[in-house]
Formats: sequence, C-alpha cells, structure tokens
Amino acid sequence: MTTSSSSRLLGFVPFGYFVLTRVSRPKDLAYLVASSWIPAIWLAFRLGGTGFGGALAGFALGYLAFLCVYEIGYLVNDSWDAARSKSGRHRLNFRVGPSYAIAFVLIRLACWGAIGWATGWWTDPLWLGTYALLVIAFCEHNLLASAALRLASFVQLAVLRFLAPIVALVPREHIAAALLCAVIFYAYLRALSYLESKDLLTMPERRASAFGFRQMLLLVPVSVALALVLKEPVIAELLAYSLLIYGAWAALGRGNAQNKEKNR
Repeated sequence: MTTSSSSRLLGFVPFGYFVLTRVSRPKDLAYLVASSWIPAIWLAFRLGGTGFGGALAGFALGYLAFLCVYEIGYLVNDSWDAARSKSGRHRLNFRVGPSYAIAFVLIRLACWGAIGWATGWWTDPLWLGTYALLVIAFCEHNLLASAALRLASFVQLAVLRFLAPIVALVPREHIAAALLCAVIFYAYLRALSYLESKDLLTMPERRASAFGFRQMLLLVPVSVALALVLKEPVIAELLAYSLLIYGAWAALGRGNAQNKEKNR
C-alpha cells in the first residue's frame, strides 16, 4: 500500500486526519496535551462535579465531537484555501476529490450526531450554539484572504478549540471562568504564534524557551484578580500549572543551551 493510499484511509477516520496533518512530531502531541487537554480536563473536573473519571470520559467524547466538526474546516483549509494562497501550507500528499470530501464530511457529521444523541448534549442549546459559532469562525477563517484580518477568526477558533470539548461539562454559572481560562492560558500565546508565522509580527524573543514562562509570570496579577473577583480558584490553579509547565520548558531549554555551549 502506498503512502498516499494509507494517508487517504487514515484521513477518513475522525481524529486520524488531525494526526495526519497536524501531529508531525511527538513534540506536537506533547504540546497539545500539556497546553490544552490537561487544563481543559482539570476545568471539567473542578467545575463539573462529575469526578475525575467522569471529567476524563466526558472530555474524550467532547474532544472527538469537536474534532468531527473541526476536521471539516481543516480539510477545506488544506485542500482549497492552501491552493489559492501563496502562503498556504500544503499538508496533503493526495488529491481531495468530490467523492472523498463528501464521504469525509458525512462520516464526521454522523459521528458528531451520534455523540450528541448518546450523551444528550444535542438537546443543550449552549452545546449546539458553540458548534454554530465554530462553523461561523471557520468559514470566516477560510473565506478571508487577508492574514491580518484572519487574526480575529484565529483567536475565535483557538478559544473554541479549548472550550468546545468541555462546554457541555461545565455548569452555566462557571462558563465565564472557563472562557477566561481559554483566552489567558491558551489563545493568547497561540495568537502570538500565528502572527509570527504569517510574518505579521517580529518578535525574536518568542523563540526563546523562557518566553512562555515570562508571559505567564506577567499575567499573574490579572489572573489572581480574576480568581478573587469571580471567586473561581480554578483560575489560580491553572495559572500555577502554566507557570510550572512553561517553567519546566524554560529550564529544559537552558539546559540544552548549556550542553551545546560545553560541546563547542
């Protein structure tokens, strides 16, 4: 079986397309888990009241439902938008024809609907509304030609990427706290990365391993203030987690730099 045909088959499977096109190295998966999965699961656990096992299972189903919709946007971005844009990234090693695209979409809509029906989430207006917003944001992102204007759609997608998997697990009175966590601890740094990748921002310091830690350190005052004002200790907990993770990354980067210096 050729690499192309293997990729086509893997791409049909929900979550498979994401792995095929967005997870090229173990480092990518580690970043995804550390920056969004663990914080989202912790929010669902601390705010949802279902216990850790319930939060973990709910997140797994919620993330799969989210990817069923998000991967459709990815396919449009990879097969259509990348071809029309000079700066587009060509991630596929096979051609996407109409039959493939139709089957791809139907499989994901069926899976998304099955999860919504099995969990009862499809009766939740907030869950449905979140996915309506996700579709609108992805349409904006794929239809806009200007990378600068796309920043707005990118930020929305980043927030929803964090929030959509757990929106049905978090009680309504805590949604604002979850939304703020998505913005502060995930979407903010992702937006800086997007701007630099599109040559819209010159920030050499962002490449430093300590950059994320320094940014989180500077966000301590507003994070603590929000935790106190909203009476949501989970905001402070995720701040501590972010400082720990980015601090460990900074220390690892410093160690690697020292080893390289010694080996010269």
